[in-house]
Amino acid sequence: MNTSSKLPYNFSTPKPIDVNFSGLELSSDSGLLLVRQAEESLQICQGMTECLDDARDSAKIKHPLANLISQRIYQIAAGYPDGNDSNHLRHDPIFKIACQKLPIPGDELLASQPTISRLENQIDKGELAAIRRLFIDKFIQSYQQEPEEIILDIDAWDAPTYGAQQLSLFHGYYGQKMYFPVLINEAVSGYPLILHLRPGNSHSGKENPASPRKMILTLGQAFLSRQNNHLSIPAIPFPE
Repeated sequence: MNTSSKLPYNFSTPKPIDVNFSGLELSSDSGLLLVRQAEESLQICQGMTECLDDARDSAKIKHPLANLISQRIYQIAAGYPDGNDSNHLRHDPIFKIACQKLPIPGDELLASQPTISRLENQIDKGELAAIRRLFIDKFIQSYQQEPEEIILDIDAWDAPTYGAQQLSLFHGYYGQKMYFPVLINEAVSGYPLILHLRPGNSHSGKENPASPRKMILTLGQAFLSRQNNHLSIPAIPFPE
């Protein structure tokens, strides 16, 4: 029986993956490699990295900002939203490969929970606005010419919380402690334009009218600029 074979994945830099029965650490999240391939095309992690200011001492950096962003996003995509999961997943060979590290047991470790927590807590309102604008810009750039219409789909839902997370509050209608996020998609393609995390006690209509108005202004002026042969997208302030 052949206990070793090569499985090619078409990353930008092709890397062979050895599959064997050596008894090394295994992973149940191989599907994450498909997410990594999608990132090669979409460049979401890279775009978010460019929105953030890394104020750390460069001489003491062990985990580059791009790796931290990628690790956190891949954890959420794989169903591990809790930052504490980083302490285990930093050893996972598939997460290492997705974050462009070698899956060597005990080496090439990803960031631990304290490092991930510092990353999340250092992001300010201006950087959050830049990340939101990133998704709007990518949506605009996906069109070769201005569309005849754009349909917005606005949905809010209850997200139960456990513990003492910030903004986790009791909602009388749902009868639980929760977050009350709202997501605005482009209805035809399903493209996510805005995801806004609201406190758990928010009214279902809170901030819903304001966000679409600002988004319509942003999209309208951007497409108008393109129609008038201006290549640059106007930097319209976006809600933080």
